[in-house]
Amino acid sequence: MGIIKQQTLKGTFFSYIGVFIGFVTNTFILTKVLDTDQVGLINILTSFSLIFAQFAILGFNATARYFPYFRNEKNKHNGYLFLACLVSLAGFLLFVIGAYYFKELIISQKSQDNNLFRNYYWYLIPLTFANLYFNVFDLYSRLLYDAAAGRLIREFTLKLLVLICVLFLIFRVLDFRSFMWLWLSANLMPMLLMMIRLIRKGHFSLEPNFAFLNKNVQRNLFNLCLFGILTGASPLLVDNIDRYMVNSYFGLADTGIYSIAASFGIIIALPTRSLYSIAYTVIAESWIRKDMENIQTVYRKSCINQSIVALFLFIVVWANIHNALKILPPDYASGVYIVFFIGLANLFDALTGVNAVILATSRYYRYDSFFYLALVGVTIANNLLFIPKFGITGAAMATALTMFIFNLSRYLFILIKFKLQPFTFNNLLLIAIGIIVYWLSTLIPVQQNLYLDTLIRGGVMTILYGSAVYFLHLSSDINELVADFRRRFIKRF
Repeated sequence: MGIIKQQTLKGTFFSYIGVFIGFVTNTFILTKVLDTDQVGLINILTSFSLIFAQFAILGFNATARYFPYFRNEKNKHNGYLFLACLVSLAGFLLFVIGAYYFKELIISQKSQDNNLFRNYYWYLIPLTFANLYFNVFDLYSRLLYDAAAGRLIREFTLKLLVLICVLFLIFRVLDFRSFMWLWLSANLMPMLLMMIRLIRKGHFSLEPNFAFLNKNVQRNLFNLCLFGILTGASPLLVDNIDRYMVNSYFGLADTGIYSIAASFGIIIALPTRSLYSIAYTVIAESWIRKDMENIQTVYRKSCINQSIVALFLFIVVWANIHNALKILPPDYASGVYIVFFIGLANLFDALTGVNAVILATSRYYRYDSFFYLALVGVTIANNLLFIPKFGITGAAMATALTMFIFNLSRYLFILIKFKLQPFTFNNLLLIAIGIIVYWLSTLIPVQQNLYLDTLIRGGVMTILYGSAVYFLHLSSDINELVADFRRRFIKRF
């Protein structure tokens, strides 16, 4: 777990700095200087470009499990990066054709304020290209055990650049049209920065090695890509299809409200995403060595560690939601339960550890594609069921139910096929601690000053929760980190 712990800590550290910057940008600034439909436009462009980029990679990201066979630094990893770029270029050209012919379907004109989306529709072309090749370079970097770089650039550097763009807007240096051009430029930077990093580290090579691509390798890559199209794109579809359906039913204004509310819940997913990045490579190589003991260790430790962080964030966010509503303009008050259900969805994902990685890197990776195909269907069905009844909150309810069903299904599959499961009594004890700490937080009197109230409530919850986790030894990794910090502190002073 050494490299996983180190890379996860780095990724999570920069991710949360980025989340803080993004939170300030979205809640303190964007919601004050932009209309709800303009906020919706930015979020819908971001969501769609991420989805289209994932489709455009044509499943090549699934070949990461096969990279150990390519790994050869002297031979520049046998042209793996060249193949990734070539396949992605073909996928991008297919996307451009699709974007032209399916423009009206993508815009979805049920609401008149979607005319704003029509005006900026073609921003999707450069945005998708930038996200596509950032994904390619980030994948390659992660396979070379540099998982923190991509998270630093996307979660921190990009958020900082967007904040700078927004500052120009708040000081009225730019109008909205000029701001959108600058915002677009900022979103192109992560791809360029990732490419520059690979060049500086000597890992950027577009030299092909066709001799390495024998029929067996070609067949394996083709099969992985075929199933990877579903596996790779489905998570993003699940994460973003709610925005598309909210936009389709209600328009950009409600999409803006939904997106801002959902951003609170997404905070809970960050430790899980950081861990997935590096765990993928480690578990893939463990399968090759048939090291089931290491896979079980990673599975169990990832489960308790993710659960500790995600549950803490969930109860802290929900305990302080009344303060968040005071920060946002009144229009956003209707999104309060979106925070709860999106947070719950990400909590379900964290509670089951790296089950997605284990399945995706195993010999049953094809089944993961079928799981995801079913997941997309369930997601759409749940949204069609809940949105008409509960409005924009229904989209968040649908996401929570979908993630519960999906993670339960994967957990049972891994248990049956591999006899692996991540849970111990500590997991049950942790949930009890979370419920008790949240209940105790409700007994704290509400302060008139929202910042003081957040500080007191959050501080008390941190002390209670952290103390319980540490003294009950729920996670050996966390106790080791605390012990290491204490040793360094004693040495210094």
